[in-house]
Amino acid sequence: MHGHLASQAEHAPAAILLAAGLGRRLGGVPKSALRIDGLSLFERLVDALRQSGIDDIGAVIGPYADRLLPLAQRCGVRVVWQGVPGAPLACSQRLAVQEHCARQTPRLQRDLLLLVADLPLLTDADIVPLLHAWRARPPAVRALVPVVDGVRGHPVCLSWEAVSAVDRLPPAQGVRDWLAGAGDAVQRLVTDRVAHVTDLDTPEDLAALRRRLWSRSVDW
Repeated sequence: MHGHLASQAEHAPAAILLAAGLGRRLGGVPKSALRIDGLSLFERLVDALRQSGIDDIGAVIGPYADRLLPLAQRCGVRVVWQGVPGAPLACSQRLAVQEHCARQTPRLQRDLLLLVADLPLLTDADIVPLLHAWRARPPAVRALVPVVDGVRGHPVCLSWEAVSAVDRLPPAQGVRDWLAGAGDAVQRLVTDRVAHVTDLDTPEDLAALRRRLWSRSVDW
């Protein structure tokens, strides 16, 4: 990789997909394996991150490894194993943070993007403005959260200092707990890009997605 391109890749944040949910409210399915026109959400999100200039990508996987591990391998994504079925999202966040911290060196301490893996509309067109805002943030800001109509969304950008602080929290606490106590160190990026807050938790969410993408195949 040539000089300035290598430097850009080196200083880009890492990203970790949180894909260890049980999908109970959707009847017990791996949400990130949902396919839109034959391509899974997992693959779509990895591609969106790469198109945004992020090359260091991992995924927290637990249940449904038979479906998700082949996707991770196909995408060339590192896997972080979540061994507790039904564990809360904070548990996956802490595993992601621990893995990220363990991979850093004194020379290179990357920031981190955390995102849930059931964001069907998210593309590089949503991530790139977030990264631009992250690079332009004031020095005291340690986290950036997209907000749409008052709802916090994903990805959440965390500085290396914020990642380290989350890693020092008591075991049961996660990123939300750190954000709640970080005050002005957290910046809100108010946007109208609904992809940041459109996820798949319920049958109603799936039905709404199918209506939005009515001309496309949406299924497992």
